[in-house]
Amino acid sequence: MRARRRRRTLPAGAGLALAWALALLGPAIATADKAGSVTASGGAVQATLSWQAADFGVKDPRLAIVRAGAAVFEGAPLADAQVCSVGCIYAPTKDYTPLHVADLGGDAEPEVVVDSYTGGAHCCIVSDVLYFTGAAYARAEHNWGSYGYALEDLNGDGHSELNGYDAAFEDAFTSHAASFEPPLVLAYDPSAPGALRDVTRAFPAVVRKNVKEALHIVAAARRRHAETLGGVTTYVADLCLLGRGREVRPYLARARKRGDLRAAFGKAPRSFERKLLAFLHKQGYR
Repeated sequence: MRARRRRRTLPAGAGLALAWALALLGPAIATADKAGSVTASGGAVQATLSWQAADFGVKDPRLAIVRAGAAVFEGAPLADAQVCSVGCIYAPTKDYTPLHVADLGGDAEPEVVVDSYTGGAHCCIVSDVLYFTGAAYARAEHNWGSYGYALEDLNGDGHSELNGYDAAFEDAFTSHAASFEPPLVLAYDPSAPGALRDVTRAFPAVVRKNVKEALHIVAAARRRHAETLGGVTTYVADLCLLGRGREVRPYLARARKRGDLRAAFGKAPRSFERKLLAFLHKQGYR
């Protein structure tokens, strides 16, 4: 799990994406090439994530899960073991740990959550939720893209949701540095396809907070004559999440008239609105 993003004003260039990624990692970079391990436990479950030293990041990370005193799982922390065979970063810091054991489903059976930072300027934080099926552990996996998520109990029921951002919007209509994403809240649900269910619409306060950030981004971009499409795209997606989809077309018409549809090198093409609406439909927002 990575720290959630701060409000972003308009970035000066693509290099900021790398700086942001490094800021997320913080002091972990200094120790990421050392062998190490971290252990977490909850109820009858204990999990240990270990890794070997490498020139950058780590190599050969392994996850071991013991349940009720019996070894039940040992293997790679990601579904594709090659992704983090070398170069991923796991080293814990004072404020960050890549491993959690928590009851996400409310059934008194703790799940194991592993967060892998795959490295690179624009990528990627991948979360794996390993859950007990009665005889073995199955896996749910989600790629959060650049900005990660927070494990938070958003509704006060004592069980955390995965509160992050929709990586499908990264680079979709603007440069990476000027990208901005709508919220994405996932809940562990073993009956759902992939065992992670999108429950974003159940948390309108999270969406409304993102609306304010998106409008701030657009206003800051307008003042600087910079790219606005990251903020515009996310604001429109937020409207859909709040059940205000009928406001989308009028808003886009006003934004076009005001000059708020700006790409990196001038006005957005006339096809932007059509492509955005099609994208939102494809992603399940409309």
